[in-house]
Amino acid sequence: MTDMETIEKVETTEKKAEKAKNKNLLFSILAILIIIGVGVWYYVYWESNTYFTTENAKVTAQMYSVTPTIAGKLVKYTVDEGSIVKENEIIGRVENGTYLKSPINGQVVKSNATLNQIVSPATPVTVIADTDNIYVGANIEETDIVRIKEGQQVTVELDAFGGKKFKARVTEIDKTTQTAISGNAMSYSTSGTYTKVTQLIPIKIKLDDVNLMGLIGTNATVKIKIR
Repeated sequence: MTDMETIEKVETTEKKAEKAKNKNLLFSILAILIIIGVGVWYYVYWESNTYFTTENAKVTAQMYSVTPTIAGKLVKYTVDEGSIVKENEIIGRVENGTYLKSPINGQVVKSNATLNQIVSPATPVTVIADTDNIYVGANIEETDIVRIKEGQQVTVELDAFGGKKFKARVTEIDKTTQTAISGNAMSYSTSGTYTKVTQLIPIKIKLDDVNLMGLIGTNATVKIKIR
């Protein structure tokens, strides 16, 4: 065998070895990608079957409206938005002598009146939030509500705290949908054609030892452990 033939044989062997190396590398990369893909799929599958997560949630409280029994001029009015009030505290008086009182301990979240304004039973003068029972209200689609039970553990992230996580639990599931409560359900078009709309069911989530005063209306994300 000549030197040239020897060189060609060596080069051929090296090329075969390089191809085999590249092939093995490709198989290794594909195997890693498959393992990663399976891992991601399993995590998503496990997560979806272990937790239910929604961003349709806010810090809220039961609201109470204060209205006069008859129309008249508001001759006394002692609160503004943000004012803290006590149960049965006098917050205003109409000129005919009717007193306006707070029905609960709470905070004024909306003030619809000013001194000397004419007020009537048709419009609330003040809206007061029950700050002794602030909770996170979440709206769950009807297709998922069967997965939610009272007592389930919840992790709540509050936007007001930069996404900090808090422990909580489901304390109540409403018996009616959000649209039934608000009266805004629209199921038929002007032509009479029925349009199916996914309904939302409100639930209450109570946080453990977290002061939510001043956070009513702020956004939250809830992650409910369903298994």
